[in-house]
Amino acid sequence: MWPTIIVASVIGALLVAIVVNQIVNKKKGKRCCGSCTGCAMRDSCHPDK
Repeated sequence: MWPTIIVASVIGALLVAIVVNQIVNKKKGKRCCGSCTGCAMRDSCHPDK
């Protein structure tokens, strides 16, 4: 039982770290993908300032 709890906790912590990293990068204006030239969501991701 304890190994399952430990593994689940580690996986949960990794997922939380990934989500927090994505949020911080988005607030800093960093892109998570390569180029947004042909992206249909470009306007919502990078609004004109």
